[in-house]
Amino acid sequence: MGETTVTLIGLLVGLMFGLSGIATLLSLMSDVVSDAQVQLSQLGVASTLVLLVIALILIIKVRVLSALIVGAIIGAVLNLILEANGIHILEAIRAAVFGSI
Repeated sequence: MGETTVTLIGLLVGLMFGLSGIATLLSLMSDVVSDAQVQLSQLGVASTLVLLVIALILIIKVRVLSALIVGAIIGAVLNLILEANGIHILEAIRAAVFGSI
């Protein structure tokens, strides 16, 4: 396979996992916001502010976790594709960072 084919395959796989991660992120954020909205409508002003801060913290945690998971999956898939084509990217990065040993 040519380099452009490998690049296109990597791009398609990355987009597929990226879009899946974004959909999961939006779904989780929607659930958190709707639950927070229901609870906020039932409580007073002081409790509302506390719950709003908790909701913001949960949204940030969900975004960070989903980004880490999606990044790990994309990295693993791309590494697998590169290794299958004889391109040892981890060795190249190790040589670039630590110098040729």
